[in-house]
Amino acid sequence: MVVIRNATYQDVTKALENTNAWFAGNVIFNRCDQTGKNFNVTLKVKDSHGSGARLSPSGRAINAGCWHVYGRFFEELFSVNPAIVVIAMGGKITKDAGNWQDKNIGSIMFPLQYSEACKCGKGDEIDA
Repeated sequence: MVVIRNATYQDVTKALENTNAWFAGNVIFNRCDQTGKNFNVTLKVKDSHGSGARLSPSGRAINAGCWHVYGRFFEELFSVNPAIVVIAMGGKITKDAGNWQDKNIGSIMFPLQYSEACKCGKGDEIDA
């Protein structure tokens, strides 16, 4: 789950709309709940074999948004409202730093980097 601070619902939905321009309209909210001044958000895809879909560590296509979907969504949030702060993957992301961080989502025996668990086909096209 991602926590978004200093945003309005319009900021969050506009960022999703802009993100969908990169992923053929396949990205939707799995969750978008407002708690006080924050939004708790997770992203998923309509088609697990379409643009923006993620692979599980076993290689199966799942309907979760991939690393590129989240990275692009964060970039779009900051373009809509530069004051937004995102808390994700245990760290703080701002317009100036913290986005495009990678991590192992596999295991010690079978490692898989989050950035490699994609079916999106975006790869070098949008990583920063």
